[in-house]
Amino acid sequence: MKNKKMIFVVFIVALNLRLGISSIPPLIGMIKQDLQLNNFQVSLLTSIPVICMGMMAFGVKRMQQQFGRDRSILACLFLLAIATASRGIFSSYISLVISAIVIGFSIAIIGPLLSSLIKEFFSKQTGLLIGIYSISMGVGSATASRFSLSLAKNTWPFALGIWSLLAILAGLIWFVMMGKKSVQMMSSVAKVKGFPLSNKQAWKMVLFFGLQSGMFYGMSTWLVELLVQKGFSRETASQYLTLFVIVQMLFSFVIPVLMDHWGKIRNWIIFCGVMIVLGIVCLMMNVFFLLIVGIFLVGFGLGGYFPIAMLLPLQASEDPLEASLWTGMIQSFGYIVGGMIPILLGIFVDIFKSFNIFLYGMIILCSGILLLTIQGRGYENDEKSQSGERNDSTAGELHSAKRADDRR
Repeated sequence: MKNKKMIFVVFIVALNLRLGISSIPPLIGMIKQDLQLNNFQVSLLTSIPVICMGMMAFGVKRMQQQFGRDRSILACLFLLAIATASRGIFSSYISLVISAIVIGFSIAIIGPLLSSLIKEFFSKQTGLLIGIYSISMGVGSATASRFSLSLAKNTWPFALGIWSLLAILAGLIWFVMMGKKSVQMMSSVAKVKGFPLSNKQAWKMVLFFGLQSGMFYGMSTWLVELLVQKGFSRETASQYLTLFVIVQMLFSFVIPVLMDHWGKIRNWIIFCGVMIVLGIVCLMMNVFFLLIVGIFLVGFGLGGYFPIAMLLPLQASEDPLEASLWTGMIQSFGYIVGGMIPILLGIFVDIFKSFNIFLYGMIILCSGILLLTIQGRGYENDEKSQSGERNDSTAGELHSAKRADDRR
């Protein structure tokens, strides 16, 4: 019963972690027209929260020590609600940017602390819970992608601000179910430990997390505009964005479950990467069937990459505090990398006047992950010299990173 309650808590909180970002792309055309923005400026509205999710995740340790995990999550949920609601009241570009910063800060704190909760209550079922975590965020993304354009018939500020109701609901549920049990995690260990900045494997996790994050947000930001340029109506293009998010959501749950039974993580990373590249090639075509296949394949591949990126730091850590620190570091630097990618893609789109350019960028990003993984055996010497451990894959090395860090 206790575990079922925790699963529900993880689901309802994670549901809110992408609403403030995913509600923007379907409305990009309307926002650009009303506020007279270019592609670079409008890309900031989805990239700023992601970059802030990285920069502000450095505050996770201090928040834990100062307020405890549970109270920090509660405060950030209500902060998230306030920032989202402000979009329905203030519709200037500056106000949207400010709300994006606050949304990014809230998610930056909630994400690693939620991973800490998973580590505490489900240390032997992290794969399953990361799958639930991922599918919950996917449900939020799909819901925002599907209904934002319909809600915008009232006005686009209303369509952005209405999602604050879900954050308020999550905050109330968290308060009722967790309010009486505040996990402070303020032990002497917490005062000594910090981010594993000297661990090489942690930095490899950062790179993996950043590249896969950049690909997801690049697709989320520019898929609608790409399809509109190919002749689809904005409403139809938004429906295909919803399809992408749904596919990504489903496989973010299915693939971690499959990984528990079949194959090495390294092989899954390569397989998902190949699916992404094939999907992007299909998206370059102007054949309707191939466009649908491309959306499905990219959603499949990115659906596998996110839970893998979330799972690796949990497997490298030994306790809830450590899990929050590893996750905090990886998300800090990873989201900074990932958040810059849609901005750079927007700049190139403005320069080349074609949304196909972002597809070439996606291939480059995915190739980086594949090279990192395929050359994984090259990491063995680094890890072996420092930990005396031998691993036969990139994922295996990443899993043993904690031991290497301790021996340093």
